[in-house]
Amino acid sequence: MASREPKRVGVFGTGWGTRVSVPAFRAAGWEVAGLWSRKPERAASMAERLEIPFATHEAGELLSRAEIDAVAIHTPPHMHLDLCRDAFAAGKHVLVDKPFATNVEDARALAAAAEACDRTAMVNFEFRYAPLRARVEELLRDGAIGAVRHASVDLHTTNPLLQMDRPWRLDPAHGGGLLNELGSHAIDRFRQWFGDIASVSAQFASFPPDDLPAGLSSEDQIGASFRFESGASATLSMCWVSDPPLGLRVVITGSEGVIQATSPGSMLSEGEVIIGRAGNGDFTTVEAPGEGSGGLPGGAVGVSARLIQAFAQGIDEGYSPAPNFVDGLHSQLTIEAMRQSDASGRVVRLSVG
Repeated sequence: MASREPKRVGVFGTGWGTRVSVPAFRAAGWEVAGLWSRKPERAASMAERLEIPFATHEAGELLSRAEIDAVAIHTPPHMHLDLCRDAFAAGKHVLVDKPFATNVEDARALAAAAEACDRTAMVNFEFRYAPLRARVEELLRDGAIGAVRHASVDLHTTNPLLQMDRPWRLDPAHGGGLLNELGSHAIDRFRQWFGDIASVSAQFASFPPDDLPAGLSSEDQIGASFRFESGASATLSMCWVSDPPLGLRVVITGSEGVIQATSPGSMLSEGEVIIGRAGNGDFTTVEAPGEGSGGLPGGAVGVSARLIQAFAQGIDEGYSPAPNFVDGLHSQLTIEAMRQSDASGRVVRLSVG
């Protein structure tokens, strides 16, 4: 999946953008040619520390640089629409962070903008490329347990955002909260494994800490049931106020067997997958490539580098690999349907049109 020629990226954002995206692009063979931050002094200091040749707090200055082939946008979601539109207009390929948008209207506009241009556009659901998760997808695609009938996903973890100096990430109105932060990954995992979601029923609960900044609130627990276009069903239980955390457990039941995946974290980037066949009480451990396989680092940097390799291939071949802006739109539609269900107490059907 190596790119045919070296590529240069401009990175928007000095949080995830510099902590993970910059080393991931470099691990994938890219040159990081520019860095943007809303704070000019932070842009300059981070660029100097990371040896990035250009820094700015003006988005247009980064987008206008002819040497930059693509941009990676790691900003609060309410900025995604304008930045993506401007990037496409400047002829740049785009990798944009999740959550895709803050509302369905913006998500539809983002998908339309990508459709109208000839640039490669992907969403940073990087954990699609975690070896363990990809191995589950491969098993399902190859029919290892027959037709999928039901899946259950249970996640008990601690809130990773409370110690961050980014209060918007706890505010659903700005793309924060459990549903946007970890739930969006769960939705993408469902769609990767089981296809399009037909309907959803959801309930949320909130247990805010006493010192949460005024005006912020977010769901801390999610219980949801999904029906897929294939006829399969799934349940999702997520909680990020579990101390100590128990991690992730996934059970997928098919017509010819069962897959179980467990992970100490939330993304199935590490852990164990076992498979059992119908009529046989024994389970077999499924082997998957190690995190550091392919000469890439482990952890989020290595997983992101695999997605970036696919991004480069899409640029070379003139298409947008999954997860692309259509996937981003479907994720946003599902998030909105879950919010509608929680508010109304009803099952909500998804409508793409």
